[in-house]
Amino acid sequence: MVFGIVYLVGMVATVVMSVLLWRQRARQGRAWPWVMAGVVAAVFWPLTLWPAVGAHWYRRGGSKRAPLIAGTSALAAVIALLAIGGLAEHDERAQPAGPQVLREPSSPPPSVATPSPVVAPGPPQDQALVLDVLDDDRVLIRVPGRDPQVVRLAGLQTPPAGECWGAEARSFAERTLRGVTVRAAFGVGWSSGRSPDPEVSLILPDGAEYSSLALQQGAAEFYPQSFLAEGLTAELVQAEATAKTAGRGLWGEGCHPPVQAAPVPAPAPAPGSSEVVLPAYYADCAQARAAGAAPLHRGDTGYTSKLDGDGDGVACE
Repeated sequence: MVFGIVYLVGMVATVVMSVLLWRQRARQGRAWPWVMAGVVAAVFWPLTLWPAVGAHWYRRGGSKRAPLIAGTSALAAVIALLAIGGLAEHDERAQPAGPQVLREPSSPPPSVATPSPVVAPGPPQDQALVLDVLDDDRVLIRVPGRDPQVVRLAGLQTPPAGECWGAEARSFAERTLRGVTVRAAFGVGWSSGRSPDPEVSLILPDGAEYSSLALQQGAAEFYPQSFLAEGLTAELVQAEATAKTAGRGLWGEGCHPPVQAAPVPAPAPAPGSSEVVLPAYYADCAQARAAGAAPLHRGDTGYTSKLDGDGDGVACE
C-alpha cells in the first residue's frame, strides 16, 4: 500500500513537471513530444522526475549544480523504491496466504492443568436431638437454638399400625432414633401427596443414613413419589433391593408369602374307561384312606403338607 501511494505521488509530480516544461517550449515547437515525455515520465518517474527537475532549474539559471543534484536525487529514489519493495516482499513471506500446516514442535508444549470438576456443595447439616418417633414416618427433633420441629424421614413409607410388620418397623425406629443426637440434612428433596413437613436425611452417629438403614433392614418401603437428590435416591433404591433379595422384614414370607402354582386338574377319563382318577389333593386323610391311597409320601399324587402334621414327608400315616 505504501509503495502504491509513493508511486501515485510520483506520477502526479512527473505529469506536473512535464506540463511546466511544455509551457516553456510551447512557442518553439509542438506539444505532443512533451505529452509523450510526460507519459514516459509517469511510468518511469524514479529515473525521470529528478533529471527533469534538474533540467528545469538549469535552464532557468537557478543553479549550475542542478544536473548533479538531479542525478543524486534520482539514484536516491531508486534505492528507496528497492528498499520499499524488499520490505513489502518480506511482509508477504512472513504472512503466506492459504492454509498452514502445523508441524510437531521439537519440544513438548508446557502441560496445561486440567481444571477439576466443580462439585455442588451438599445440603447444610445441623446437629439435632430426636425427641420422639411419631406416626406416618415422622419424628420430632430439636436443633440447638430452635424450637422442636416435626420432620419427615426422606423417602420412607412405613407400614401403618395393624399391618404386617407395622409394630416391628416402629420398634426399629424407636430403638435406632429416640434420644439419639444425629446430623439432620435439610433440603434433600420433597415427596408428592404427603404432609408439608420438611423431609430430612438423618445421619446417625456411626455415619449411616437412617433411611437407607431402615430400607436395608426391611423396616420401611421406598416412597414411590419421592423427588430426592440423585445420589440419595440411588442409595435408597439399592438398599430396598438388598432387603428384597434377602427377604428381610417387610419382604419376608410372613408379609409376602411365596406364590404357589395352582394345582393342575387331572384329565377327565375317556368314556367307557374304568380307570380311577385320583384327585390332585385330598380334603382330609379319611378321603385318602377311602381311596386306598394312604399313607401319602411327598411327591405322590394327592399329597399336601396340610395332611402332613409332623412335616416328615409322610401324610395320613
